[in-house]
Amino acid sequence: MARELKERGFEDVYALRGGFKAWQRAGLPVEAVKK
Repeated sequence: MARELKERGFEDVYALRGGFKAWQRAGLPVEAVKK
């Protein structure tokens, strides 16, 4: 996914080992979006 986004011109893209769940388990900040 990160590679494809970079190919489409996005610059600040990083692959996150473990995905979003790993980010949350690490206690890193997340922001909920109202729909």
